[in-house]
Amino acid sequence: MLLALCDCNNFFVSCERLYRPELRGRPVVVLSSNDGCIVSRSNEAKTMGIKMGQPYFQVETYLRQNGVVVCSGNLAMYKEISDKVMQTFERFTDTMEVYSIDEAFLRFPKNAEKNAFEYASSIRRTVDRLVGIPISIGIACTKTQAKLASEKAKKISTGVMEITGENVREILDKTAIEDIWGIGRKTAEKLRRYGIATAGAFVLQDPLWVKKELTVRGLATQYELQGRSCIPLETKVPLPKSIQVSRTWGSVLETFEDVWRAMLDNIVKAARQLRDCGLAVGAASVFLRYGKRHSGECGYFTEKLMFKEQILSDIELIAALKKLVDAIYRPGHRYTQGGVVLGAFTQAVYRQRGLFDQEDYERRAKLENVSYTVDAINENAGERVVYPASLGVKNKKWRPNRQFLTAKWSEL
Repeated sequence: MLLALCDCNNFFVSCERLYRPELRGRPVVVLSSNDGCIVSRSNEAKTMGIKMGQPYFQVETYLRQNGVVVCSGNLAMYKEISDKVMQTFERFTDTMEVYSIDEAFLRFPKNAEKNAFEYASSIRRTVDRLVGIPISIGIACTKTQAKLASEKAKKISTGVMEITGENVREILDKTAIEDIWGIGRKTAEKLRRYGIATAGAFVLQDPLWVKKELTVRGLATQYELQGRSCIPLETKVPLPKSIQVSRTWGSVLETFEDVWRAMLDNIVKAARQLRDCGLAVGAASVFLRYGKRHSGECGYFTEKLMFKEQILSDIELIAALKKLVDAIYRPGHRYTQGGVVLGAFTQAVYRQRGLFDQEDYERRAKLENVSYTVDAINENAGERVVYPASLGVKNKKWRPNRQFLTAKWSEL
C-alpha cells in the first residue's frame, strides 16, 4: 500500500497570489486575526529571515522598507479554496484523510502504485490547472514517511519525493531528529541528550527502550519510519471535544453594550459550528480579557454554566450566555478580547428527554427549527443574511483590524 501526503505550498500566500497574480515572485506575508502575527510566508520572505509567528508591529517598518507585501488573513477565502483542492484530490483516490486546511493523506489505487511518481505528478498538474494552488507530494508506505517525503519535496523542482527501500536510509540519516513528524521539541532535546540526533539513528534504537522513554506513541513513530504502518488513515472527521470561538477585538471595548455585541458574534458562530457537527451542548463558558499582555496590566474574567438539558438553538444559547457575560462584566476595564467555549457534547439526535417535559420539548423543537432555517438561508443566500438584531448594523467596533484584506473567493 502506498500513501501520499499532498501539501499546499505556503497555502495562505498561494491563496492571496491566486487572487492577485502580480504578487508572484515577490516577498509576501499573511497576518493572523486582527493583523497580529505572521502566519504564512512566501519563499522570498523566508529567505529574508522573516520568522513565522513574529508580531507584525515588531517588523512593520522592516517589511515596508524592503517591499514586502502584507495581507490580512482571510480564513473564509482560504477555506473555500481548500474545499476546491480537497475535491480535486478526491478524483484520484477512494480513501483520503483531510489532515488540515492545506494537507491531505491519499491512498494510491493499486493500479497507480507501479508508476507512483507519474501519478503524483498528474495530481499536481490537475490541482494547478483546476484551482491554481501549487502543492508538494510525499510518497511512502507509512504516514510518517510520507510526511517526511513531502517536506523534502518542497525543496526540489519536481515537487514530488518518493521514499523507497533504496533511498530510505540516506533520507533518514540526513533528517534531524526534531524534523520528524510526531517528535516534539522536548522529545528531540531528550533524544539528543542520549546522542540520537537523526532519524537514521532513532530507527536503530531498541524498541523496548523507545517504548519506555517515549511511550507507545514514540514506538509507533519508530515503526512508521522503519516502514511498518501503525497510524491508519482517519477517513471520518472526528467530532470535536469542544468548540471555542474567541477574538481579539479591533478596538478596546468598555461599555457592556459593545462587549455584549462582540460576545454575541462569537456565540452565533459557535452555535453554527455546533449544529454543523450535529451536536447539542451540555456546558458552556465565557471569558473576557482586559488590558494588554505586554503592558503588564492585564487579566481576565470567566464563568461556566451546565445546562439542565443539551441545547443547540441560537435563541436558548444567547439567553443563557448573556447572563454569564453580565455576571463577569466589570465596569471600568478596557476589554480587548472575549470568547465562548462549548463542551459536554452529545449527538443531537440521541439526546435524553425528560419524562414529563413534553411542553418544553415541543417549545425547544420549534426554536431549533428556527436556527436550522436561519442556517439554511445563510448557506444559500450568503453569510449574515439573517442574524440577531442585537448585533446591529453599524459601529461594530469589535470587528478585527484587517486593513490589508482581499476579497472572498466566492466574490471573484
